[in-house]
Parts: sequence; C-alpha cells; structure tokens
Amino acid sequence: MFGLNIDPNNPRGNPDPAELKNLGVEMVRYTFYDSSSGDDIDPGKANFYYDRAKAYHEAGIDSLVILTYDTYPNRPAPDGPDGDWDNYIERFARRSGQIVQLLAKFQPAYQVWNEPDHPIKGDYAPSLREEVFGRMLRRTRDVIKRADPNALVVTAGLAMGNPSWLTKVINSLGGELPADILAFHPYGQRPEPDWPHPNWAFGYFGDLLNGYYRAGQRKPIWITEMGVKEEDLNHNREQVAEFLGKYYNAVITRFSDKVQKLIWFCYSDGMVPPFGLTEANGNRKPAYAAYQRAAAAHPRQPELAPPAVPEPTLATPPPPSLEPTPAAEIAGPVTASPEPAQLVNQMANLQTQLQRLQTQMTQFQGQLQGLTSQQERLQSQFQQLQSQPAAMAPAPSPVTTPTATAPAPAAKPAPPVQNIIQLLKRDPTQQFGTRPLNQIQRVIIHHTAIPANIGADRIANYGVEKKGWPAIKYHYFIAGDAQIQQTNELTADTTHAGPYSAISIGIAFAGDFTNTTPTSAQIDAGARLIAWLLPQFSLSIENVVGYKELINTQSPGQQWDAGLRWGDQLKQRIQSYL
Repeated sequence: MFGLNIDPNNPRGNPDPAELKNLGVEMVRYTFYDSSSGDDIDPGKANFYYDRAKAYHEAGIDSLVILTYDTYPNRPAPDGPDGDWDNYIERFARRSGQIVQLLAKFQPAYQVWNEPDHPIKGDYAPSLREEVFGRMLRRTRDVIKRADPNALVVTAGLAMGNPSWLTKVINSLGGELPADILAFHPYGQRPEPDWPHPNWAFGYFGDLLNGYYRAGQRKPIWITEMGVKEEDLNHNREQVAEFLGKYYNAVITRFSDKVQKLIWFCYSDGMVPPFGLTEANGNRKPAYAAYQRAAAAHPRQPELAPPAVPEPTLATPPPPSLEPTPAAEIAGPVTASPEPAQLVNQMANLQTQLQRLQTQMTQFQGQLQGLTSQQERLQSQFQQLQSQPAAMAPAPSPVTTPTATAPAPAAKPAPPVQNIIQLLKRDPTQQFGTRPLNQIQRVIIHHTAIPANIGADRIANYGVEKKGWPAIKYHYFIAGDAQIQQTNELTADTTHAGPYSAISIGIAFAGDFTNTTPTSAQIDAGARLIAWLLPQFSLSIENVVGYKELINTQSPGQQWDAGLRWGDQLKQRIQSYL
C-alpha cells in the first residue's frame, strides 16, 4: 500500500534504500530517463537503473518504472498526425521491451506514460489524444508481456478527474483496457467528505475513485501520485501531515477492496516544491513522520491462504506475486492494550475474512447445483436410451464413453475432453456471472501469446493472482500437447472477449501465433471440439471467428487471417468433422 515517488537521477530525490525501508516504503516510483534515440538503451543508463532496481529489490522494496517521453525522446506534437505517432509508438514500445528484459530479475511493474489527459501547460506537455494513448498502451503492453509475461502493466496516471476520458480510450480499443492496473492522481480531492471543510478544492476522493473504478472495468487501482501544496492548506505543515494520514486511513479502511497502492508525491522539495516529505536541504517536515506512523500502523501483511482446492503440479512454479495483500485482509496479533485504531482495523479484517467464507460457501452451493443438474441430464439421456426400440439403437461407437457434457446419442460423439475446472485457481471472493445457453451465438478463438508449454494452470494462477480475474477466462483450452481441457462451465459469462463475451464460447490455443501456427495436432483437436459444439447451439462454420475479427487486437495471432492463415486450416478441418 505504501509507495513514494522518488528520482534516482536527482541527488535530492534519491534516498538510500535503508532510509526508505525505515520510513515504511513498500514501493518506489521513478522514471527511466534515457535521452538516446538509437535502437538500444544507453549503456550508462542501463547500468544505472539496473543497480538502482537491484538495490531496492535487495532492501525488500518494489519498483514502479515510468515509461514516458523521457524514456524515449523526440515525441511528435500532441496534435501531430497519426502516422508520426504510430512511428514513435513502435520505437517507444521497442525501448520499453529492452527495459523489461534489463530489469526482469527484479520484477518491477511498468507504467505506460504519465498524465496523458493533462492539458498543455508551459513546458509540461504529456498530452495525448485518447485514441493515440490507447494505441500506445496496447502496443507497449504487448511488447512488455512478450518480454516478461509476469510483468504488471499499469495505465498512465490520469490527472484531470474525468473518468469519461478513460471511457473514450477504452471505446477506441473496441472495449478493451490493455493493462493489469488502472492508475489515477486525485489531486485536489478531499480525503473525507467534510475535511478540511466541505467546499475545499474539487470534491470528495471517494466519489472520483468510484467513477474511475466503474470506467476502468473494475480493475485494481493504484494511486500513483497524491500530495498537496502547503499553500492550499494555509502553509500549515501540521495540517499537511494530517492530510497525508487521513488519505492513507481512508484508502485502507474504506477502499482497500479497490485500491492496492497509494504512492505519495514526493520524497523531497528538491524534486517538485513544496510537495516533499523533506525540504530540499534534507530537513524532515511533519509529513515525513506522518508517513512513517501510517506505514507502521499498517505494515505489509502476508497473503491470506487460499481455500483448500486441489492445485495442479507445475513443472516450473509461478513467480511470487509482486502485490502485497491489502492491510485489511488479515488481522495481526492483538496486543495486551491495543489502540482504538488497531481494534477498528482488526474488526475490519475479521469482517473481510467472514465475507470471503460466505462467498466461498455460495460458490460451493453453485457447484453443487451444477452437479445436480448434470446428474439429471444424464438420467434423462439414460431413460431415452432405454425407451428406444432395439432396431433404432445406434451402432456401437469406437470412441470411448463420452464425458458428462456429451450431446444426445444422435449427435456427434464428444471428443475426449479433460474437465479441469475444479483444478484451476479461482478467486475466493468473486466469480463470473451466469448466462442462459440459448444466447450463445459465436465461438471465438484466442491464442495465449506466450510459449505453448505454459498451460491453463499457470495462466489461471497468473490471472487470479496478478490481474484480479475471478478465474481463467476461457471456456476451453487446447494445450500444447493437443489435449482438450474444459476450464469453465459454458454457463459462465466470462470476460474473454469484451462486449462479445456473454454471447460466445471462448477457446484458447496455447502458443504465440504471431509468426507461426498451432501444431497440426492442436488444430485437429480444436476442430473436433468445435464440430461437436456447433450443432448443440445451432451454429454454423461462419459463427467461428478469431477475436481480432471483432475488435482491434492481435489475438489469435497475425497468422490467423494472413500469412499461414491457420484460421482457414481450422475451419476446413471443422467442416470435415461436421
């Protein structure tokens, strides 16, 4: 939760990691400055930031690296033509990928640009048109994930208090927000509705937070900058310290279900006066002690153990999560004479755990109902078989016994499907909605965009732990060894295809098909599965589409409908099985 904006390039903004650790800082945010415009990172900058990221990592402090026009120079004018911006975005994304490879050992998160919604003001001109920022975010996200699939991608911090700007970005991308984390900067927002008084500044922080949370598709939020000018609080440094304490208290006690980090701006007045916790000469202001007290009162907590659900054995264990569990997730030990604030926090923690248990019970009840319905369908099929005259009995099939979700005997036999729904990691506090099966209109094909040997188990772990998904998003998964796996019930309204999710079945092929195609065995397995599904929902081969045919995205790879055209190969194979 506790972050701090620093500037390693500025001696007055470059505190020792030991000091930061003592202050209670859990994450530092800083810009990767590199004014070189060649194809490679400046070697001196590469060494400098490698050493800094290493020092923070060794001190137990995470990094959020800002990638902006200071990371790759010569950006076009904010209102420059699209062609100029597209060329710049490609170079910017390439530089970003190099940085990710350089720092991968220390697992920083990456923030793409800063305050693109800010109007041009003097020399500070981070402004971007909504559609330009959307293209930049998506392209840079793709490059970052290719360099390190486990890296967290954070949107630029939005500064103007206007969630509709974010909505325009998402609409320009066909309904997609290509980031793991949403960031914004609530400058000029009251931490409490009536503090320091009801008419101070622009409004109440909680209202703006909820607006961004809704606009940002309910993704986890990081407040990557928050601070206040002393002049806005009558130059009263004690009141500035109180302001800081109230902000952290509000986020932790009321909004920790939405906000994972609050990164204060900034360490020193030597960076941007007068926002610092210290003066430019290093003297500490009252806000420095207020930050330290707040961090000490809410230390980083260990992760709450997941429910006892069998986990698959992985060839390579997933990397540890970059994210700390919010302070309100698990209660600490109660001292003999706890402070009132501690008691309030402990009660909130216990209430959170109780809500999680109740959610788990609801999920288990839903699973039990699903099994009961499945049993009823099987009994009905069995009775139908018994009532058929012997002359009409179907010929024996050489295929093994169909799974529980097989169609009626007159339909195509089910391919061998491994149901791994209960083996995959699922979030204990949330779940996908449900939908009636009669609204399914499409089968949408995806690729995982990562090596084919990374299976559904790893993707589920990553999605739940790092991206805040309720579970893996696909309904079926065609593994690298061509095994067909069911990963969600077909009644689950997952978010695999943005606005098309509710009316479609999502099937993911393991692999990155930017420059190649699935194996012949994968294509054959996918074709058998789809040929079995289509008649059940009265669909035809025309209802099978790649995700990129619906929105502006790369999935299921460039070779889907160009080059090797594996989409045509898949559809031809499906047709042969219909």
